[in-house]
Amino acid sequence: MAFEALEELLPEFGKRERADPENYPVANVTELHRAGVLCAPFPAELGGEGCTLAESVAAIELMATVSPSTALVASMPLGLAGVFGTGAEAAPPEHREGWRRQIEWAAEQYRAGRLFAACNSEKGAGGSLAATKTTAARDQTGVFRLTGEKILASSGKYADYFFSTAKTDPAELPGCGIVEFFLVPSSAPGVAIAEDWDGFGMRSTESQTVVYSGAAAQALLGFPNFLAVVGPLQYWFCLFAAIPLGCVRAILDELSTPAPQSPALRLRFAEATMRYEAMRAYLQETAAAWRPGAGAGFAARVLRTKTYVTQEATKLGAELFALGGGRHYRRDGRVARLLADSFAGTALRPPLALALDALIE
Repeated sequence: MAFEALEELLPEFGKRERADPENYPVANVTELHRAGVLCAPFPAELGGEGCTLAESVAAIELMATVSPSTALVASMPLGLAGVFGTGAEAAPPEHREGWRRQIEWAAEQYRAGRLFAACNSEKGAGGSLAATKTTAARDQTGVFRLTGEKILASSGKYADYFFSTAKTDPAELPGCGIVEFFLVPSSAPGVAIAEDWDGFGMRSTESQTVVYSGAAAQALLGFPNFLAVVGPLQYWFCLFAAIPLGCVRAILDELSTPAPQSPALRLRFAEATMRYEAMRAYLQETAAAWRPGAGAGFAARVLRTKTYVTQEATKLGAELFALGGGRHYRRDGRVARLLADSFAGTALRPPLALALDALIE
C-alpha cells in the first residue's frame, strides 16, 4: 500500500525536481514519511508493511527516475528500517531482548516522522571499514562518545539521527567487530554539521561534512559485532545500485519518447532497453535473496551485483547522452542532470575502485 502511494507522489516529486534541483527536498521527504514509505519494511504490528528488500529496491529505482537526490536521501532510512525489520530473532540469544526494544523504539521514531541518515564515509578511507578513524569511547557514566570527521552525510542538518561507524576498544565493548554502528542525535553537543556540499551530482542531498568532538551516542545500534552477524551493509548496497538504474531508465524514456523515425536509432534504444532490463533483473534477483546473516558468499555476490549494475548503468547513461545529440547538451538539462546524478551516486556509495579491489581478493 505504501509503495502504491509512492507512485501517486512521483509526478509532484518530478515537478519539484525540475523547478528546484539545488535545494534539499524537504516536501518530498515529509510526504514519504506521511505515506508510510520510509517505515514500510517494519512489520505491520510496528506500523510498517513487512516490505522486502526487492520491493524497496523497486521503490528506490522508481523514485530515482524523477528525483535521484530524493532516492538517495530516502535509501538511508528505508534501508535502516529494513535492517530493523529483521526482527529480534536476528540477534544472538543474549542480545535479543535489547534488540527487540531498540526496534520498537526506532519504529516509534519513524512513525513520528524522525529522519535517520547515514554518516559513515571518511576522507582517505575509500569505503574501507578497517580504515575508519572515528572512535567511540565510554565516558565515566558508560555513555559512548564519538570523535572523528565524516564526509558525505546525506541530509545534513535535516537529519534527526545519524547512524555512524566508529572503532571501539574490545575492553569497553566485548565481542565488538572492526567497527560498530552508533545512533547519534544530530543536535547533540559535540556534533558540528558543516555546509560544504557542492557536489557535481546529487546537488540537493545536503551531503555535508560532520565533525564529532566527544559527541554522545544515544545507543549502540544493534549489538556487538552487528555488521558481521546481520550483514546490514548488503541491504544498503542493493538500494544504492537502484539509483543509477533509475537514472538510466529515465534517460532512456526521455530520449526514446516519442519513438524516433530512424530505424537505426530505434534499434539503439531497443538494445539499451535490453541492457537496462538485464541489469534490473540481476539486481532484483540478488535483492530477493537477502537474509540477515547470509554470510560471506552472499556479501560477495552483492558486491559483484552493485559493482556491475552501477558501472554498466552509468556507462549506458553516458552512451545515451551522447546519442541524444546537441539538444540535450545543456548543464541544466534533465538528461545532463540525470547523468551527473548517476555518476555521483555510483562513485560515492562506496567508490568502485574499492569494490574492484575486493572482487580481486
